[in-house]
Amino acid sequence: MDWHLPYAVSRSLVLQIDPGGKLLARTSVSREPHVLAFDGLPVLLAFAGGSTPTDALARLRTKWKIADDGYATVVTALVAQNLLTPADDAGAASSPATGGFASLLSHFNMVSDSVRVMSYQRAIQRHCRGKTVVEIGCGSGILSIFAAQAGARRVIAIEESRIADLAMEMFRANGVADRIELRRANSRDVSLDERADVIIHEVLGSDPFSENLLPFIEDARARFLAPNGRLIPSVLEVCCVGFEVLDQPYLDKSSANARLSELEGLYGLDFSAFRGFVDAEPLLFRRPLGELGKNQFEPRILTDETQLYRLDLAAATPLEVMPRQDLSLRVIRAGSLGSRGD
Repeated sequence: MDWHLPYAVSRSLVLQIDPGGKLLARTSVSREPHVLAFDGLPVLLAFAGGSTPTDALARLRTKWKIADDGYATVVTALVAQNLLTPADDAGAASSPATGGFASLLSHFNMVSDSVRVMSYQRAIQRHCRGKTVVEIGCGSGILSIFAAQAGARRVIAIEESRIADLAMEMFRANGVADRIELRRANSRDVSLDERADVIIHEVLGSDPFSENLLPFIEDARARFLAPNGRLIPSVLEVCCVGFEVLDQPYLDKSSANARLSELEGLYGLDFSAFRGFVDAEPLLFRRPLGELGKNQFEPRILTDETQLYRLDLAAATPLEVMPRQDLSLRVIRAGSLGSRGD
């Protein structure tokens, strides 16, 4: 620990109390919650607004007797958990997140969704030429590569998890590493020297709010987006459909690499770096598709689609979720809603 380096409490800090009465602190869905000991909360409060460990300790000693060694241990743990971040850093996580969306398999599934990826690609090609572009949660880096290829003046890719290692290799493999600045941090702890004309984001899960979409978008609009800037996407429509799934397919390493080779031609990108990461983690791709793989895997749709709500993310609008009141789900064929796992 550097006693003279200014630290601040992470802007993405969330505190909660678990059923057992423990105080938990976390900054991301990709980080495991940290059990905050009794002595941790006053230390966090001492760093509110930014402070060096030396100055924070001096404030704490006005109320308590505190030993240097014990205090240093607590601060070091808070920094390691990214609960305290360097206050004067443009964006460097103390340690990369290793859970949640750090998973290579998660990002393989995302890049395999060609409808999603190519929709982003078309929007990026339309709106990013000559612009300053920021991507929040760049993951494997595909969308930032598209922005650089579309002629963006500057691209800043932000990613706090260890999947940023893959993003950096993808940037190099596709010849854009000199045009993309990778910030390894939570976007809410990053400061920029200029505002972005375009913000690309995909902090969405199967549950649209599982990645804390609204706090991240509110923060990005307030601190990153230039006047009249654009978000991609700028509107979120959440719909519901009933379906039946008989089995859950898994890819083995060979099938995963074959799929990545197909995607190279589809997206016009070099996926050699991605294949290298797949080869390095074979346990993630350990079960062949088997009989299911002989046919295209598709859930059996049982109902019509219905819209639950529409959320406008544009800068001039309040981020309010207004569910529809006239919801219905019309069944169109017989089956069992839900899934049967193995």
